[in-house]
Amino acid sequence: MKRFFTYLLYGLPVIFFVVCYFLMTVWGEDIIQGAGTAPDIWNDITGAFRHNSRLSDMYAWTVINFFDFQYSFGADTIFRLIDVVMATGIIYLLTSLILGHWPKLKLKDSLIFAFCFLAIFVTPHGYTLYRGFSVIHNYLIIGLSAVAFGLPFLRSFSGQAVPKIYQKWWFALLIGLVFGMSSNITPVAFLISFVLIKLWQVFKGKTWKQAWRLPVWQVWMLVGMIITLVIAYIFGAGVSTYANNPVYTETYDYLAFSEIWANFCDAVMRIIKHLLVNFGYSFGLIGVAAVVMGGMAWIIGKIRGVRFQILPENLMEQKVIAACVIFAAVYLLCGSQIMMPVRLALPAYLALVIVLGVLVYDWWIKTRLVENIALGMLMSVIMLAMVIIKADFALEYRAQMAEVLTAIEGAPGEVVYISPEIAKPKKLPFINLGQDETFAEWALPYMTVYGKEVRSM
Repeated sequence: MKRFFTYLLYGLPVIFFVVCYFLMTVWGEDIIQGAGTAPDIWNDITGAFRHNSRLSDMYAWTVINFFDFQYSFGADTIFRLIDVVMATGIIYLLTSLILGHWPKLKLKDSLIFAFCFLAIFVTPHGYTLYRGFSVIHNYLIIGLSAVAFGLPFLRSFSGQAVPKIYQKWWFALLIGLVFGMSSNITPVAFLISFVLIKLWQVFKGKTWKQAWRLPVWQVWMLVGMIITLVIAYIFGAGVSTYANNPVYTETYDYLAFSEIWANFCDAVMRIIKHLLVNFGYSFGLIGVAAVVMGGMAWIIGKIRGVRFQILPENLMEQKVIAACVIFAAVYLLCGSQIMMPVRLALPAYLALVIVLGVLVYDWWIKTRLVENIALGMLMSVIMLAMVIIKADFALEYRAQMAEVLTAIEGAPGEVVYISPEIAKPKKLPFINLGQDETFAEWALPYMTVYGKEVRSM
């Protein structure tokens, strides 16, 4: 029975990702970026670099041309499989960081794997990874590169073994190069966090020489990161041309540096508002989850006579928690010029999932407060329900959109008028489990489908 639930807990998240990425209909931004049109790889890469200077955008703009409006066996099979692998990779690496070793075919390890999946995908942060391919391709790369880059640093800082693959100079350099241009905020937040941790080590008794004596693999990773960071900020768009987009300046209240000095008091109040919202997305959600799960563990521990410890006694686990909290806080502070949409807070949230995972592992799994197989059954039921609901929503929307797309393809003329209400994906409150709509009103003025302009009625 344990072996069965071990496989189930590892398998259900992968099935969820397969359902997400293979049953999904492209959304409005995917079509605007080129879904259903002939590939133009070089122009897409250079255009994305000038627009945002992120590898994630460069990848997203390039591969979307290989996607048809709905999946049928073709070139996009490869890229949809890559999406499944990257999403699974994020969960796998988060699990490794919580456990302190690569996950094994053991029930307790699979419980943490399932926990990481649920901690992301039963919250609005999970929606980022299945709302539409233009967002998915960006944030799978941003999330995966952040976790993959941070893994050896976190292992080293906490006194755990660093995987041998990271100690090869070419791999360390490659990971650094990818991470440095993966997103606008994450590398900068990592550098600040790295310096703060080194200063903390000096404060705790290390000499400057001891604190700053870096292993060779760290040097290669940092060099790679700085190279692509410099390329992005000097030769590319830097912070991003999104900063000039009305959606960011108005909807998300982007605060330019020039505005800060022009009206300092007003700017301070806006930054405080941004911080409250941004920290709420990450620290707020994780804090509520910690109170609920910790409170339940405390109550059950009282009943069963098991001592409840809020923070772990293990020094390595304490260091993991401290480093992740520092990075999450620094990341959100770095983004305080804007009231972040949920997706931008993803790297900080992933760091806090590690924190909560370490606590949950100590509270529930190490202590065997409840039989692990009972926890496995509960998680399996929740994930199975998510897979079924997601598949139902995706298939229903796919059928609706198939009719609409067929009608557009067969319509006479070069312009087709449709109502934005013609097909709407189902969604659940908070958890969501739907996808973004294809013919949203904001997207219709820019859309071309089967060579025809699609406009709002």
